Amino acid sequence: MPDPAALDQHFTTKATAVGTIVSEAADPDAARRDAGHGTGDHVADGLFAVAETGSIAVAWPREERGQALLADRLWLLVPASEIVETLDEALKRIEALVRAGRPYVTLMTGPSRTADIERALTVGVHGPGELHVVLVG
Repeated sequence: MPDPAALDQHFTTKATAVGTIVSEAADPDAARRDAGHGTGDHVADGLFAVAETGSIAVAWPREERGQALLADRLWLLVPASEIVETLDEALKRIEALVRAGRPYVTLMTGPSRTADIERALTVGVHGPGELHVVLVG
């Protein structure tokens, strides 16, 4: 089993490389108190993080899915104890979630980016322009 501190650091390195802003909070109350109070912000829970890719697994009900994906800045609160090492581990967890009836499990990696408009990179067109991950605990 990998060292949790090493997984945390590996996740942070990968996530920041793709434009995610990563911070830490001691507990859920502190995380919710400190996260996203501006216009265009949305705070939501992430299921787990993937160290290998800097991704976060999410599965929201329809109403929250729309709010989260249309936010200018999305703040995801993820338990620091829920970081898996590899994408293979993440896919096994996602399979188990789907088999248990959890629909729309998605991996988010960094803010939304597209280059389909005149081949110029644009951020925030198909989702949040900023992705903040708060590792809790």
